[in-house]
Amino acid sequence: MKKFILLFFTLTVTIYGYTYNEMLIKAQIAVFPKILLLDKKINNKLVDNKIVFIIAHEESDGTTAANIQNIFLQLYKNTLSNYVFETKTVEFSKISQSTEATAIYILNSQTAIKDLSNICASKGIITFSYDINNLKSGLMFSLMLEKNTALYINKKNFKNNKIDFIPSLYEIVKFINTQEDEQ
Repeated sequence: MKKFILLFFTLTVTIYGYTYNEMLIKAQIAVFPKILLLDKKINNKLVDNKIVFIIAHEESDGTTAANIQNIFLQLYKNTLSNYVFETKTVEFSKISQSTEATAIYILNSQTAIKDLSNICASKGIITFSYDINNLKSGLMFSLMLEKNTALYINKKNFKNNKIDFIPSLYEIVKFINTQEDEQ
């Protein structure tokens, strides 16, 4: 019986999307957009003079992405500092080299993370990941609720010349090495 219940929950997550920690999402939403303002080249990343923040998701996580978009709207009311702030939800399968965004917040995916990471790195799009493990696939930032709140950055992205954060940001983040860096 226990095996059946475990199998049921495993299949439910696979079929209906991942299970997300609401408190973690709210913490990430509170912090991630503000990190954009620390990029010295933010004006080069504006889309039609706006900060465009995409929430990338699998089809099965569409409801979660829409809920996150609503939280963004309630918290920021379409403005971030002196910028117009627009959020969009986009399925992973619809993101390509022609996608225009200032930043992308990535929910979980079993297949799309690496391709999305490559697109964003080539275009200088700042990436934020719900799951810290996705930093190993090339995404840039993740935030975790540990003993203290911890902001992580993929060390490889530290060298991306299209993105230039103020030095004080690097003093508060924890660096993660990718598998490529360790070889």
